[in-house]
Amino acid sequence: MSSIPPVINDIPPRTPATTGKYAAAPIVPAIATVAVMAFSMAGCKMIEKTPAAIQKTVLAKVGNEKITMADVNSELKSDIDYLIQTYGKDYENSMDDKMKEKLKSARKSVLEQLVNDKVLITKGTELGYVLSGDELNAAIEKERQNFVEAYGGEDKLQEAIKYYGMDDDKFNKFLENLVKTNEVTEAITKDVTVTDEDVEKYYNENIDKYKKKAGANAKHILFESEDEALAAKAKIDSGETTFDALFEQYKGNASGKFPKAEDLGYVENDKENFDTDFLAGFKQLKEGEISAPVKSSFGYHIIKVEGVQAEDTTTPLDEVKDSIKSTLETDKKKEVYNSTLEQWKKDLKVKTYENRL
Repeated sequence: MSSIPPVINDIPPRTPATTGKYAAAPIVPAIATVAVMAFSMAGCKMIEKTPAAIQKTVLAKVGNEKITMADVNSELKSDIDYLIQTYGKDYENSMDDKMKEKLKSARKSVLEQLVNDKVLITKGTELGYVLSGDELNAAIEKERQNFVEAYGGEDKLQEAIKYYGMDDDKFNKFLENLVKTNEVTEAITKDVTVTDEDVEKYYNENIDKYKKKAGANAKHILFESEDEALAAKAKIDSGETTFDALFEQYKGNASGKFPKAEDLGYVENDKENFDTDFLAGFKQLKEGEISAPVKSSFGYHIIKVEGVQAEDTTTPLDEVKDSIKSTLETDKKKEVYNSTLEQWKKDLKVKTYENRL
C-alpha cells in the first residue's frame, strides 16, 4: 500500500492534473502545503549540528537499513525549496511555532510511509513476493504509462515531475517502489474472501441504512407575502411562466432577499425539525404536482415534488449485495495488511526516532 503521505496546508496548493484512475495518488509524497518543523532550544541537540550533520541524522532503522533526515527531506524537496525561497536558508529557525509543528507533522507522515515501504519491500523480497528482472521492468513501464494517461500526456507528466522537484531517476525509483509495494500488498491480501453469509449478516445488522421513508424530492420558492405567492402561482397556472423558470430566476437571491428558491433534495413526510405546516402541504402532493401557496413560519411556499414515494421501503439485499461485498473486502484487506505490517515490523526490529524530527 505504497501511497503518498499527506501533508500540509499553508503553502500554495500543488495541484497538477490529477484526474482519472490516479487522481488520489500524486506523483510524490508531496506536501500540499508546507509548514516547517522547528526545534525548541531546550529539546533538540540537532540545533548544535551543522546542516550536513543534520541531514545524516538517523530517524529510523529497518533491519540493517537506515532512514535519515536527508531521505525524508528528499521526499519534501519542492516544499522545502518553497520554504527556502520564502524564509531563507535558515528557514528551520525562521518559522513561527505553528509552521514548525506543521513541517514536523509532515516529516512524521513521510517517515512513517518510508518505513512502511521499506518493511514491505524487505519482507516481500525475502518471501518472494517482489518482481525482478524483465518482469519488474515491464511492470514499471506499465505503471509509467498509467501516469502518462492520468496526467494527459508525456509533456504534462514531465511538467509534474519537475514541479515536484524530481528528475527521471527519482521518478523511476518512485515507480519501482510503487510496483513492489503494490505487488506485496496484493500477495498478502489475495486470500481475503467475503462469503454470502458475511454479506447477509452485514445487511441485517445495518438494515436501517437500506430503509427509505415515504417522501419526495422537493423544490420550493418562498415568498414574503401571500399576495406575491398567489400572483406567482397564477402565472404558472396560466402558462405565462413555469415553476422551473421562476425557480431558476430566484435561486441566486442572497440570503434574506425574497423570493428565495431552494432544492431541498429528498424530504421525508415525517422529517424531524421541519416546519409542520410545510410538511402538511408537501406530503399531499402527487408526482410532478405544484402546490398552491403553503403558509409556514417562514412565509409562503410554492412547492414542486418529484420522485414521490408513497410508502416506506427497504432496498432488497440483491440490489446492494455487490456494494456490501466490496466494502467488506476492503475492510478485511485493510485488517490483514495492517496486522501483517505490524508483525513484519517486529520481525525486522523496526525502530523510529521521532524525537529527532
